[in-house]
Amino acid sequence: MYSILLVDDEKMELEMLADYVRWGDMGIRVAGTAKNGREALLRMEELRPDIILTDVRMPIMDGLEFSRRAKQLNRNVQIAFLSGHDEFHYIKAALSVEAIGYLLKPLDMGELQHLMEKVKQKCEEFRISSQTSEVLKESYLRELILESSPMVRSQWIDKLLLLPSMMPSSVFFQILYITVDPIRNYGVELVTLIRHFAQTEIPRSFLCQIKEGTFVLLCHKPDTPSIELCHTGEELIRYVNDRNDAIISIGVSDVAMGLESLYELCAGAKRANESKFYFGLGSCTKADQAAEPVYIEVNPEPAIASLCHAISHLQESAAITVIRDFFEAMRTSKVDRDLVCSSSLRLITAIEQHFANLLGGDSVNSMYVDDWKRIANYSTINEIENHILEVCHSILSLMKEKDKDKNLHIIHQIASLIDRSFSRQLTIEDIAKQVYLSPNYVRTIFKDKTGETILEYLTRVRIHHAAELLKDKSKKIHEIAASVGYENVSYFCSVFQKFKGTTPNEYRKKLL
Repeated sequence: MYSILLVDDEKMELEMLADYVRWGDMGIRVAGTAKNGREALLRMEELRPDIILTDVRMPIMDGLEFSRRAKQLNRNVQIAFLSGHDEFHYIKAALSVEAIGYLLKPLDMGELQHLMEKVKQKCEEFRISSQTSEVLKESYLRELILESSPMVRSQWIDKLLLLPSMMPSSVFFQILYITVDPIRNYGVELVTLIRHFAQTEIPRSFLCQIKEGTFVLLCHKPDTPSIELCHTGEELIRYVNDRNDAIISIGVSDVAMGLESLYELCAGAKRANESKFYFGLGSCTKADQAAEPVYIEVNPEPAIASLCHAISHLQESAAITVIRDFFEAMRTSKVDRDLVCSSSLRLITAIEQHFANLLGGDSVNSMYVDDWKRIANYSTINEIENHILEVCHSILSLMKEKDKDKNLHIIHQIASLIDRSFSRQLTIEDIAKQVYLSPNYVRTIFKDKTGETILEYLTRVRIHHAAELLKDKSKKIHEIAASVGYENVSYFCSVFQKFKGTTPNEYRKKLL
């Protein structure tokens, strides 16, 4: 069903046209009404009708002037005139603005139906041709905004101007340069979302795909250079993010007149989009706010030394601080992307080589290749920073596991020593000498790994053996105490009762 916009300065006639003509029977719906040409132009922007039926004589802006401007906005819109003045010069003027027909007041329904059939046929012809035209327009625009030669660009402009659906050449343009981040989230659903937003929220816009995951949204306005799209770009980012897993980043060009300006506008919008490397994904950046990369060499050696020291001593927070400071300096200075990548690769390669024995010497070369590929493909400095944080975290985890295994071995040594020597006098100092560590360190790691102190473990072993010896009624209590390392019988009985809840004699009676 086609849509129609009705324009007439006579309120009663406008209501009659809208409410009493059986448009539905003709396969047409009334999209809206307007009482003069200026209002009709605004309604066109909002409603995008296929057909316009307008009075010729109206205040503020008459039907002829309105029609000329309407054709600038939409070359395919079909315009029919309505007038009570049967004068040749009006008919001639109507033909000059490509009107498809002319009806006299009072309206004859038969003539209206006949004209609308003609209009609908013309709309269908344009709809079919525009499908091919839209494909060609996207292709020509793509070539235009990517072509560096001014002479070749002028040839693409000439081709664009021959298309029936082409936007006018002498208007103000502005470009949104849109990228999908990461590219793996690109898909048909995402393209549909962007296209729907553009059609509903950005009048007189055209979406052109540059390559997979990269789009140019071309916007134009015929009567003013003031096209503010940054806020709309931010709305588009939120709109996509709310409905899809993808994040899009946008660069917004300056405003310039004419198709000849599109190449420079696109280049400016692209530079603004590339500022996401510093500002982060999901940013919307104006051309005049784009980051200017600085070409300064970055020396990663101090960071490498500090990072190796922090990792070697299991100082995770210090390692994170070194990495954060290293990247913050490059981010603040807006160091060129290639220099950030090369400095980051030197940093992580040096760390991996330093800990090659821990990582496995054979795998370091393959890790270098993987680092190079991933760092080169990241869209932002934040992603490179996070990659290096992840690598260092993995090395720290391996270091901690190695340290954990070493301490477990020491715990086994201490437990084995106690199991063999519980029957004699045994101090923590004696144990520390046996494992070649300080008494305080021995106390700490044993408590951390077992949950009990060395003295508690020694006492538990002694009482366990004493309980076994009590099964032999021929052995005296004092003999059993001495055999498990207690010279004082009373102290032995006190400790036994604490652990077993009963005295040695009572324990023996229960067993017998």
